[in-house]
Amino acid sequence: MGKTALIVEGGGQRGVFSFGVIDSFIEENFDPFDFFIGVSNGASVLFWYLIRDELNNLEKMIYSANPKYFSYKNIIYGKDILDFYGLFEDAYLHFKPNLGLLKKNLRCRPFLSVVTDAKSAKPQYIDYDQKKIIDILVATGTLPVLVRRPSFIYGKRVFDGGISDPLPVKKAYEMGAKKVIVIRTFPKKRTRTNKLENLIAALFVLNFPKLSRAILNHSKTYNESLQFIENPPQDLEIYQIQPDTRLKTSRNTLNHRILEADYNLGRNKGRMFLKTIMNL
Repeated sequence: MGKTALIVEGGGQRGVFSFGVIDSFIEENFDPFDFFIGVSNGASVLFWYLIRDELNNLEKMIYSANPKYFSYKNIIYGKDILDFYGLFEDAYLHFKPNLGLLKKNLRCRPFLSVVTDAKSAKPQYIDYDQKKIIDILVATGTLPVLVRRPSFIYGKRVFDGGISDPLPVKKAYEMGAKKVIVIRTFPKKRTRTNKLENLIAALFVLNFPKLSRAILNHSKTYNESLQFIENPPQDLEIYQIQPDTRLKTSRNTLNHRILEADYNLGRNKGRMFLKTIMNL
């Protein structure tokens, strides 16, 4: 019998939509999954889904929407524009995640976070490690330029997992999944095009030539993932939960009202999905 996987796409603050979706899952005790894969902020969404200590995870994104953790002025001082480590360390102390609940709810199932190896530019899928959880959650979202502090996982320099595998549905299929639920932060069939930020990021990591090329090819990588989703193998069912139109939340939104609106949209989308899929 085939496995069922839950994948959560990244997208910075757009992950507030994904938090709304997983809160609808928690509300209905919905967990038919054999394994989980998170990319960038999607890994944090899964982290709190697996803990399940409350039904309102909006507060996690509200907490992060603080200029204390994000400022372009920091580039003048050679600091992180996005202080990921500071955010995660403070949030860890503030919210006190119950890792005992996570272990209980995980039930030895794989919980993978995607990172990109700096030298090879290939995706790496890091399983949950309680002792390294902050390092892993930071690493999967370490974008060049925004985060200056290097991320290392088991001795290897790594960057944001979205560079190499932004929508790891094919990986889930290779792991034996026959049903995949993907929580997306972009509308259906929205393809990617390279932006100026891709060129800047590629220049920023020229000391890692393969990674630099991967950043320049990111739109191709993303769109190939979309093609796999739209044209899956015959023995694979894919369900996407995503907004109908582009979210008002952007990658770096700090406005609490905008975040709350997109969270509620995600929660409603999750509830609508569950009405049609409870027999999964």
